[in-house]
Amino acid sequence: MAAKRKKATRGRAVKKAVEIIDPRLAKALANSLRVEILAVLSHRQISPVEFTRLYGGHLSRVSYHFKVLEGYGCIELAERVPRRGAVEHIYRSAKRPLLGDSDWSQLPKSVQAGVSGAILQTLVARASAAIEGGTFDARDDRHFSWTPVSVDEEGWSELMAILEKALAEATDVEERSAARMEKSGEDGIAATVAFAGFESPPDGP
Repeated sequence: MAAKRKKATRGRAVKKAVEIIDPRLAKALANSLRVEILAVLSHRQISPVEFTRLYGGHLSRVSYHFKVLEGYGCIELAERVPRRGAVEHIYRSAKRPLLGDSDWSQLPKSVQAGVSGAILQTLVARASAAIEGGTFDARDDRHFSWTPVSVDEEGWSELMAILEKALAEATDVEERSAARMEKSGEDGIAATVAFAGFESPPDGP
């Protein structure tokens, strides 16, 4: 009987942890384009037109997924801006979709794997499209590398802090670029910047 009570308690704990992720967000993460849209909207406002101009894709498809995300309650309309006889719809994130460290730590490993898998799938798709489209190596100063390292617990914390700072600085660069391009009318350079830091299996390559 004691074992059964313990199992039931664990079941309730797992259910509570799963509920931390809004079901609508889980559906949003099921599509790679919606993951990209959420990633951009997590730190800036943007319209389907501008998203298509900066990151590529077909406007009709991009607009559709903006509407889907709006329906899920993940994003909301920020403003309508008249442009050349049409109205541009600019969206913002209804709530930041990125999970904080405390929320993430409470999720079951299976849920964490699902979210990580969706993000990785999006990155691989973008890299593959860049290689096929001839843009991956178009610039001599492009960067692409991965480095295996061995560190202690303090070193691990230092590495994660470096990645967090780099992400914040990359976001600042994008915001400053957007402000300059709005004034100059310059076309943006669609780019993908990836940050990763994970523990490798003991017998990994």
